[in-house]
Amino acid sequence: MKKLLIVCAGGATSSMMAQRVVQEAEKEGMKAKLLFPEDLKYDRVKAHEDKDLVVVMGPIDMITTLRLQGFSRVDAVLVSPQVKYLFKSAEKVLQQLEIPCDNIDSLSFGRMRGDLILKQGLALMND
Repeated sequence: MKKLLIVCAGGATSSMMAQRVVQEAEKEGMKAKLLFPEDLKYDRVKAHEDKDLVVVMGPIDMITTLRLQGFSRVDAVLVSPQVKYLFKSAEKVLQQLEIPCDNIDSLSFGRMRGDLILKQGLALMND
């Protein structure tokens, strides 16, 4: 199971994007599930080990405030365009945890291109 975290300012737009990514993953024949930050915090991810991909959405402050360190481990993090200015702070924390991260292209995000974001996330996890 691969675990992808998509973060934004408060969790609303990352939720919409995460839903699109899950839909695209299912179109490609993957078993996928959308989860929430609480699922990482309380380690509810294990209940979805039968899935190929788990996409978690949430606010970027779960990374920049170091809360992610106590959560279930994710395999990669994608940062939405509206919080791109916080990317370096998030990247610093994620490097310490050895979790790859990247910014989401603003055009792909604005158009809610779940297919492109899925490819970006999978490529990040496979590097």
